Amino acid sequence: MPNDIRSQYAARRPLLQQVANSLERETMESLTDFHHIDRICFRVKGTESFGNKVEKATANNRAYTDPFVEIEDQIAGRVIVFFLQDLVAVEARLRHVFSAVEATHKQAAKDEEFGYESYHLICLIPPQVQPQGWSSRQDVPRTFELQIRTLFMHAWAEPQHDLGYKGSSDLPRDIRRELAWIAASAWGADQAYKRVWDWQMGNDSKEA
Repeated sequence: MPNDIRSQYAARRPLLQQVANSLERETMESLTDFHHIDRICFRVKGTESFGNKVEKATANNRAYTDPFVEIEDQIAGRVIVFFLQDLVAVEARLRHVFSAVEATHKQAAKDEEFGYESYHLICLIPPQVQPQGWSSRQDVPRTFELQIRTLFMHAWAEPQHDLGYKGSSDLPRDIRRELAWIAASAWGADQAYKRVWDWQMGNDSKEA
């Protein structure tokens, strides 16, 4: 990827950061009545990460026509919740606050497999968070990404990202089994918390 493209992206990052900061405030305000939120944070994609994504797409014959507009996670937010049952409620609220153009639940393809799980939304960047002149620019994204995870989903996904693990079959069998055990443990912990929550809610309703 030509260095001037990286330079162009780096020059735009402060503008993208303004939008990310405003989106973070907007998201926090929209979820003030939810009591099981661990954290809400937004980030702007790094210059190298942006460049690598464009290069990878080009190498795979999926080159972007205009990466400055088309890459949807230049601005991305994350909401971490305590329990599985919070995911649907938080997603519904955020889909109401922001105009979601795409919603997916990323999870393992097979029932007997464990791995990355997250609720993903692609939303339009609303007018109230756009800096002056944003709508007239031709080199800015129109959407941002939102991820909604439980604490245990996050505990599985983030170390995987830092390790650079992408599911390569070249990994030794024992290492693949270790990673599968971590993923299964995270899934099981979420399920266990849900059972405890359901039990407590059932007892509370009986006492009432």
